Amino acid sequence: QAQVPALLAKWEPVVGAQAAAWGIKQMKTRWGTCSIRARRIWLSLELSQWPLACLEYVVVHELTHLHERLHNARFWHLLRQAMPEWRQPHQALRHGQLATLAEAVPAT
Repeated sequence: QAQVPALLAKWEPVVGAQAAAWGIKQMKTRWGTCSIRARRIWLSLELSQWPLACLEYVVVHELTHLHERLHNARFWHLLRQAMPEWRQPHQALRHGQLATLAEAVPAT
C-alpha cells in the first residue's frame, strides 16, 4: 500500500491520466478495477504478495482504462506505449493463483 502513491506519481504523467482516488481491497477474480466515471482505481490486496513489477503493471493497466474502457486494440496500444515491458508481469499475473482460482469457480 505504501508504494502506490509513488507508482501513481511515476505513471500518471507517462499514461497521461490521473486517478482521483485509489484503494486496496480483497478481490476474488481481479487484480484491479477502474471506475472511469469516478476516476477511482481499486487494487487487489493479493498484489502485496507479488513482485513490485506486478503491482506497477496493474497500476499502469488501470490508469490506461481511464483512456479506454475496453480491452481492445486501442487499449493494448496505449498500454504498450506507456509500458513497453508490460508482457512479463501480465503473463505472471494471468497464470498466477488468482487467475487459477477465478477459472476454477463456475460462473453463475
